[in-house]
Amino acid sequence: AHDIDELRLAWHKAAEYDSQVMAESWVTGAEYTGAILGREALPLIKLETPHVFYDYDAKYHADDTRYLVPCGLDAEAEDELKTLVVRAFDAVGAEGWGRVDILTDDDGRPWVIEVNTVPGMTGHSLVPMAAKAVGIDFDELVWRILAQTMETR
Repeated sequence: AHDIDELRLAWHKAAEYDSQVMAESWVTGAEYTGAILGREALPLIKLETPHVFYDYDAKYHADDTRYLVPCGLDAEAEDELKTLVVRAFDAVGAEGWGRVDILTDDDGRPWVIEVNTVPGMTGHSLVPMAAKAVGIDFDELVWRILAQTMETR
């Protein structure tokens, strides 16, 4: 919604499907994703798209979406976001591997927008992309995920 009238309309439309409706503030800023492998956050990936946000089209169809590894943050800022990634993952009780998506607003404040406990594992997916940045190829990544899953069972 771009204004209060659109918000009211959207709210009422959503309420037709469920009595509980959630609304969030729009956050404008840089988007990062942090992959988790075991207890470690892999290097962050900065997502850049000319779309309004990183949507389905930007992810699967657009040729102009950019995935930046290294992400362009200084080491201290990246470490702070990686700590937040691990904390958010832990906060929802997730284990093993996954991904956490973060927006940083125009003031540099981070906003966790998603904890993904079942991220994609294709050649175009973000977890394998982050793993590759630290020298872990796809086959090794799959073996590590399987091994740690067996360890926790």
